[in-house]
Amino acid sequence: MKFLKGLVAPWPSILVLGVVLLGTAGLAAGAWAWPRAWAGIAVFAVAAMTGSGILAVLRPASFEVRQQSFVARDKRQPLIDAVGLFVYLAFILAWLAFIPMDVFRLKLLPAPPSAVSAAGLLVGLAGLMASYVAIGQNPFAAPTIHDQSGNGQRVIDTGLYGVVRHPFYAGMLLLYAGSALWLGSYAAFIGALGFLFFTLARIGIEEAWLREHLPDYAAYARRVRSRLIPYVL
Repeated sequence: MKFLKGLVAPWPSILVLGVVLLGTAGLAAGAWAWPRAWAGIAVFAVAAMTGSGILAVLRPASFEVRQQSFVARDKRQPLIDAVGLFVYLAFILAWLAFIPMDVFRLKLLPAPPSAVSAAGLLVGLAGLMASYVAIGQNPFAAPTIHDQSGNGQRVIDTGLYGVVRHPFYAGMLLLYAGSALWLGSYAAFIGALGFLFFTLARIGIEEAWLREHLPDYAAYARRVRSRLIPYVL
């Protein structure tokens, strides 16, 4: 039953991805049968369902915390976090809609070679799976910044969190960048820098909250100095 629940959990995101990508491609260029998009959606859907199913069985606490909404009512969520999440979602939708527009209409830059696109798919998959591993290693990796003291929130400093402080975000950045290359848009790949801006802003808000509410976080940040990329960022 847990595994089935995990398999179902990613479907809302998968459906939104398919509707935005294929809907925009169909309306903009009549390209409803966009093979690259259909293949990418299928591959990422299988990977997400597998990762979510395993998470639900092996790390149920981590799985459940990811099912929370983007508004943590009565849990001291900073207003800037709630607003920022909805702005972030709007950017994701706009970016997804831009990809087929660029591929079929705008063509702002030459399309990536097949080898680069294939590498993008692998990078995206690696990023997605790294994000699931990060969630599995951190039962407090909620979508929102809020008080989890009732659940015994503590600093997680092992596994991927011993390498960078925000491995989930790092994995998602790889997913966005790789997806843009797989779908054939260098312009969207460059546009994915917007996700880096949002991510760094979110990290700033999140870490300020963690330093205030988790006494050990400042020492952890001094010990693990990299936020997203070891020795770089």
